[in-house]
Amino acid sequence: MGHPNGGKGNTFSIGHSFEEVYEYIGPHGISFISTTGEKIFARRGLTRDKSTATIVFLGEKNRHGSACKACWGNRIDCTGSRIGQCAEALDQSF
Repeated sequence: MGHPNGGKGNTFSIGHSFEEVYEYIGPHGISFISTTGEKIFARRGLTRDKSTATIVFLGEKNRHGSACKACWGNRIDCTGSRIGQCAEALDQSF
């Protein structure tokens, strides 16, 4: 399923575009600390239908969700997962 409608909930002030962050992550992904203090691994991804680029957030114990261009800057992604603590920290990490 794609990320068709953009994110939901509160937003955060983004410093970098989705494209800049996607490029920053690179083909091998990166690790960083979320705003809640959890170690997160971010990698590039695609929606199931492979039509939309995403940034996937993986915690030490579970998957937090993913962001596409339409939901970048929102605390809840297009599919309803809470990603703000990951996305905001990643955006501020460079």
